[in-house]
Amino acid sequence: MQGHYSIRTALFASCALGAMPFVVSPASAADGLGGVASLAAPRPVLSRIDGKPAGGFPQQAAPEQARQHQADASNADIVVTARRRAESAQDVPIAVTALNNEQVAVPGAIGLTQVAQLAPSLQITATNARQTNINIRGLGATPAFASLGLEYGVGVYVDQVYYSRPAQAAFDLYDLQQVEVLRGPQGTLFGKNTTAGAIHITSQAPTFDPEFRGEVSVGNYQTLQVRATGSAPITDKLAVRLTVSDTERDKGFLKNVHDGSRKSDLHTFSIRGQVLFQPTEEFSLRVIGDYSKYKQDCCIGTTTGVRTTRVDGTALPNDFYTRAKRFGYTPLPVDPFNREIDINRPLRLDLKTHGITAIADYDFGPATLTSVTAWRKLSYRPMIDADLLPLDIFVDAGIYEKQRQFSQELRLASNGKNDVDYVVGLYYFNQRIDDKLFTKYGSDAALWILGPAQGSTQASAGGQAALNGLFVDGTARADTKSYAAFGQVIWHATDRLDLTVGLRYTKEKKTGFFEQVQRGPALTPDQIALGAQAIRNSFGATIPRYDARTKEDNLSGGVTLSYKITPDIMIYGTYAKGYKSGGLNLNAVHADPVIAPEKVDNFEAGIKTALFDRALTLNLAAFHTRIKNYQSQQVDNNGAPTAYIANVGTVRTQGIELDATLRPVRNLSLFASASYVDAIYKSFRNAPCPLEYLGLQTACDLSGRSLPGVSKYSVSLGGEYAVDVSSSAQVYANANYSYRSKFNGTYNLAEDAVIKGYGLTNLSVGFRHPDGRWDISVYARNLFNTKYFNTMGSAAFNTGQYSGGPGDPRTYGVTLRTSL
Repeated sequence: MQGHYSIRTALFASCALGAMPFVVSPASAADGLGGVASLAAPRPVLSRIDGKPAGGFPQQAAPEQARQHQADASNADIVVTARRRAESAQDVPIAVTALNNEQVAVPGAIGLTQVAQLAPSLQITATNARQTNINIRGLGATPAFASLGLEYGVGVYVDQVYYSRPAQAAFDLYDLQQVEVLRGPQGTLFGKNTTAGAIHITSQAPTFDPEFRGEVSVGNYQTLQVRATGSAPITDKLAVRLTVSDTERDKGFLKNVHDGSRKSDLHTFSIRGQVLFQPTEEFSLRVIGDYSKYKQDCCIGTTTGVRTTRVDGTALPNDFYTRAKRFGYTPLPVDPFNREIDINRPLRLDLKTHGITAIADYDFGPATLTSVTAWRKLSYRPMIDADLLPLDIFVDAGIYEKQRQFSQELRLASNGKNDVDYVVGLYYFNQRIDDKLFTKYGSDAALWILGPAQGSTQASAGGQAALNGLFVDGTARADTKSYAAFGQVIWHATDRLDLTVGLRYTKEKKTGFFEQVQRGPALTPDQIALGAQAIRNSFGATIPRYDARTKEDNLSGGVTLSYKITPDIMIYGTYAKGYKSGGLNLNAVHADPVIAPEKVDNFEAGIKTALFDRALTLNLAAFHTRIKNYQSQQVDNNGAPTAYIANVGTVRTQGIELDATLRPVRNLSLFASASYVDAIYKSFRNAPCPLEYLGLQTACDLSGRSLPGVSKYSVSLGGEYAVDVSSSAQVYANANYSYRSKFNGTYNLAEDAVIKGYGLTNLSVGFRHPDGRWDISVYARNLFNTKYFNTMGSAAFNTGQYSGGPGDPRTYGVTLRTSL
């Protein structure tokens, strides 16, 4: 739907806002885009597990109470559930960044984009929703194409449910209670592959007081975003909530010079419905159903450079420009931020995900029993012009993926604060992933890949017959069953000294298979005699089905000692032993079919302070983490790029993190966060060499080199200031700035894939009612139009061409909000 706003969005906008004024819920001076983890707007005081207060779920502050909350916000505690119980963030001996809805649900940001900008230790690289890699403290996943059998080291949880594939989190983060970024291994309580950390997203629950919030944003690039949420009681024991978000960006960021079309548009829609049944003060049942779809005409990058020589100065064999001359084709100039591409095949990404979650809590008095049951499904269908050119080298190439998962967790946690507090539980997870891997070669493939026949300008007859129409069709399936028992005990040895001990036993079984069929036009005996069949086999032989399986168990856990020097100053030290289950290689690459599990040792020390009547919070954490059998994603570029997994030896990361917030005066909040991460391969002696070594050597020693996809220095800072212009109106400004130093975009640290450091500035200026009845603001993301890349990597067939995904240009617009 190019060139105009969708009818569906326009209708939704009119229905959502009706005759009401265009407005927004208030962001207190501490709230908006700029405050982090300390100075949130009105927030309920929690005293039970996962946000449940005595007698029910948290209720939103009534509008008439907002102003008083705003005045008192400097003394408010940020409540987190990092230990599966509601606690003040300053009392939890874990490095955690907590963000509220107003901080992450900003116009123009979908998924975890804004979260990553406000949490420096969190770094996300993505070519598309499926090819998303999430790192915390330099660990999680290596930048590369997604692999079917890979487990990710950063666990993403939504309403207590583990999302196995990062693509499941590609929805609009709107109507949330909180997002918590937990840094360091979280395996005891969160389990399931959280060796680097966890992202815990909690949506707003239904309320028994009617409420409504709605907003409309209109921006450049023909962008229209509509969001609305409402909650209402059905009876005194039953309440419902409905949240809807629709984003349409009809003008894409890229221009295809081949036909003048725009690419990298955006069309997302999500809906979440909830029912809360609370027949007594002791029991509650919350059922959440959600559906989201994500569509783009994307996702390829612009050319960032072309390598024509090897590391020793000799010519790169059969380089990109040599191949282009065979077709009389003049490539676009290397100017990646001109945002132009030249392709002759359509691009499309179609992602759908949906699921249902049931959370039941029963309060026995001394303890609360919690059951979390969830089922989810994902469907991913791309169409990619994988050759990045207006030639038919590839007609199509990609992966269709379907994923289904079911999980069940039971937890029993003590209530209140006792001499000994505890959480114990059982966990079950079942997943199935089905992939269809396909590569279709076109009429230009033979000349581009194989070159011309001797004495000719055209491909050989055998080569042309072999590749024109060749269709390599692969099928893969992976099944996972995981069982766990876990427990954590907090012994309050004195009023100031706490000892926390946790253990988790995991038993896991994975099975999978892969098979590949070679298809294409039938070859004549003469073509076979000319080597056509042999050429076909080298690019996509028929592979009979092979099976892979792994079965393992593990005991992991941690111990933490924390001491309160004063009621507002705490120091702590932690040792944690983490674990990430083994993986499977289910593809045509000749790699080990079974990958060993990762084992993690993490040491951490920190201090948390709340000073000057909590007007200033200052937290510092230092960490040292070592991983054995680190699982690295790697890419075979000899044909269509294919991802696989390998154990690369030992990895070490260490560093320091700083978080600070300040409220020097009423209506002014400031924050600053910074991280220094030194993440290296301690041992990676047999790494596949990058392109600059093509034909010179195949194995390189990367030991001592920095890990890919990791910035050594990251900073985030900002704040908000509001001025009362009357008793019923405020003017406010909100700004945040984030910086990341350079990092390498490829798993084998290619010289041509270094992404330079960059800084991004976001700004919002508005006029609002103090209690949130209305709000009008103008916003700008990437205010100074900084040129930067999200990803970078080499093209297929080792031609020397590198492409990168340019970060979003400056976007701006107007947002109108209302709250009742």
